[in-house]
Amino acid sequence: MNPSDPGSLIALRHFSLDRPVTCSLVSGDLENFFTIRLTGPIGKYMEIYKGDPIIFSLMASDTSDICGGFILSRKESDITISPDITPSIIAERRKSPRYPVSLLGSISHVNGRECEIPARVKDISQNGIRIYTESEFNVQDHIGIRICAGDIELDIEGAVVRCARLFGRNEYGIQLIHRHKKAEAAVRANIEALVEREKKMIEEALLASNG
Repeated sequence: MNPSDPGSLIALRHFSLDRPVTCSLVSGDLENFFTIRLTGPIGKYMEIYKGDPIIFSLMASDTSDICGGFILSRKESDITISPDITPSIIAERRKSPRYPVSLLGSISHVNGRECEIPARVKDISQNGIRIYTESEFNVQDHIGIRICAGDIELDIEGAVVRCARLFGRNEYGIQLIHRHKKAEAAVRANIEALVEREKKMIEEALLASNG
């Protein structure tokens, strides 16, 4: 995504809201770090914190390039964002593309023990998912993750393959595990539907702002 001029409209997706919002670019470079301004009441009441994952896009030449990033700071309605240039923390060589998202999720079980632990989803692919949570897990722990986005419900299982500590939170790379082919096909279909849903919402927000 190329840098843009101040005042350009950007669609921003944060997991605290049901749909993306449009905002204006104040300063900076979309490929490094930049500041945007939220307008209207939502700019005052939107609950966001340092390190939160977001996705964003700038409409250019009738196409949209959707990128991932995270919140660096906020001052009233101005939010400074860094693009996420962290390489995939899934240990194996990635077999499918990674899609940035900003979604609410929960840990439903850990090593066979049921639980209900809040989690935030930063990106997803057909082979893995990246999340952060306040809870601590170990490499090789088996966990279940539940994501609800609109009419899509996604229940997946995986093994922790990488841990990191960022912004006072625990970030994990999870490699997906499928019990059988039928379950794998269903999970893959739901991941595709979820990614398409997120893309469509960003594109609709940009089109509405330009209309």
